[in-house]
Amino acid sequence: MMQSAQMQQLRQRIIASYHLGPLDKAETRAYIEHRLHHVEWKDDPRFEPECFDLIHAMTGGIPRRINTLCNRLLLAAFIAERHVLAMGDVQAIATEIRDELGPDAALSPIVSVAANEIPSLPQLDPGTLQKQFNHLEERIDRLERTVSAAVDLLHRLLHPDKASKPGTPAR
Repeated sequence: MMQSAQMQQLRQRIIASYHLGPLDKAETRAYIEHRLHHVEWKDDPRFEPECFDLIHAMTGGIPRRINTLCNRLLLAAFIAERHVLAMGDVQAIATEIRDELGPDAALSPIVSVAANEIPSLPQLDPGTLQKQFNHLEERIDRLERTVSAAVDLLHRLLHPDKASKPGTPAR
């Protein structure tokens, strides 16, 4: 069953996760550049050299985390039509990911805790919960606008002869 064609992606992920441990700074840069060259990247957008060190620091050199951060970074650059990526761009995207997933989720070291060692959650007052809820609603609104802009842009790129937006009935 694991050798079937439908399971190829799963096999590749298992193999990759088994063999790929954290990368050092030089390996992180080489990994990012290798993946970019694999899709015929022509140095646009161009990464400022210090970005690679920050990406390594933010991801711990873990390939899955590097992919997450760089995918979002390149999407944001594409949408904003940026041709140079600086440390501030990396930091902004890392902050976005942390805001969405929480400080321990994607860009922090993984900590293993036994079930009997899980601390109790602190009691939060309703005002704090409302603030957090409002913040999450604002983030969702911004993300929805970003996704909508990306879809509109892709539609215009793929269908330059059509003036209507996706979802608009044809005449």
